[in-house]
Amino acid sequence: MTTEKKYPLPAQEVEDTEEALGMIWRQSELGIHAKKEVLTLLEDAVSPDIYAKLKSKGLVREEAENIALTREGNQLARDVARRHRLAERLLSDVLALSTQAIDPNACQLEHIISPEVAESICTLLGHPQQCPHGSPIPPGKCCEKVAETLSPIIVSLDKLEAGSKGRIAYLLLQNHPDLHKLLSLGLIPGTPFNLHQTFPTYVIEIGETTVALEKEIAEKIFIRRSL
Repeated sequence: MTTEKKYPLPAQEVEDTEEALGMIWRQSELGIHAKKEVLTLLEDAVSPDIYAKLKSKGLVREEAENIALTREGNQLARDVARRHRLAERLLSDVLALSTQAIDPNACQLEHIISPEVAESICTLLGHPQQCPHGSPIPPGKCCEKVAETLSPIIVSLDKLEAGSKGRIAYLLLQNHPDLHKLLSLGLIPGTPFNLHQTFPTYVIEIGETTVALEKEIAEKIFIRRSL
């Protein structure tokens, strides 16, 4: 019999609680705090009595006509959001699942990923800052330490040496003026490339196209290295 710590599958009540807290966290990110709107979402997506349960556990509180997370609720919601978005990155960047399959599987994984696994996934992926949809991934202790116990599969382009090969994983250029230009040149997720040069600019070859990139752009392009 093992004496190691075990993580049993969560009960339905725990899953419902985490699901609801994750939804409140996401609505808060979108600037939606109104009790009426949040209650409607929770009742439709989780259960009619989930808000009462959250309130009885001291995970939410009311501020006038708004709903807010308590300190404990905020920490739990943050952890759920982090696990869900890391799962999305793993499913997208490493397992290359289709877009349609990512979210439902991430919704399942967010409830069973242990703290240790979450840290390892984050390290493996190079401490990603955003999920595939562009939502921020709350940082963990591993991000603060940046102690790479595993060699990351996903790294930013500026971390590579000349001669490296791989595929574009994702871009952190949602609001950058050069985004559409780069996409038109073929820098889209899944595209293979060769890195020919790193100084004075980063020169990569994508198909028949050669692109020169400044460091500030290379830092925002994350790639999956060829193993």
